[in-house]
Amino acid sequence: MIKRKKTKRVILKQEQKRKAILEAAIKVFSEKGFHGAKITEIAHEAGVADGTTYLYFKNKDDLLIKAVENLFENRLNEMEKRISEKETGYEKLFCFAEEHITLFTEDPKVVRFLAVELRQSKEFYNKYPDFKPLRHYLSYLQKICTEAIEEGSIRDIDPVALSYMVFGTVNFVITEWAVQEQSFSLEEMKAHIINILRYGLSRGGNSN
Repeated sequence: MIKRKKTKRVILKQEQKRKAILEAAIKVFSEKGFHGAKITEIAHEAGVADGTTYLYFKNKDDLLIKAVENLFENRLNEMEKRISEKETGYEKLFCFAEEHITLFTEDPKVVRFLAVELRQSKEFYNKYPDFKPLRHYLSYLQKICTEAIEEGSIRDIDPVALSYMVFGTVNFVITEWAVQEQSFSLEEMKAHIINILRYGLSRGGNSN
């Protein structure tokens, strides 16, 4: 019994250290960029010894990959909980756009991190072909688009193209918000985006 409790305590401590290193990596990468950041800086920010980082991650490349994947996984889990409360694909689509903006702008350094690090060089992606951080995120959005189309709440269009358009638009807005140091109201921009998604560009669209 004593051994089991100790094991759980050790596992919890390890998980806490791993989480601290990932959060520190996001902060340092967002400030200095991937190439400018050093493992020693990340370890110092996380409050661990330099060598401890290598107990959890192979190298800086591995740390970047895990940081991005972990970030999207956590955010997607939070979004799915809220979106699942909507009854139709139509409402889920608008909810996705709103939740994406809300969750990814709670911490500006996260936005700066994603804005830069998702645009790694072709060589990086060739070196790590399994690194597809947006795969599950976009797949979930495409599922919502398909649901809205199949229920007849939006016209029959390509769900993949629609998912790219929604994600691309929202991602650009939050990136500009972070880079321009919040020079425009995010809440107002979010409302405008939802309005355009809901009513389109037609002059006959009703925005009231």
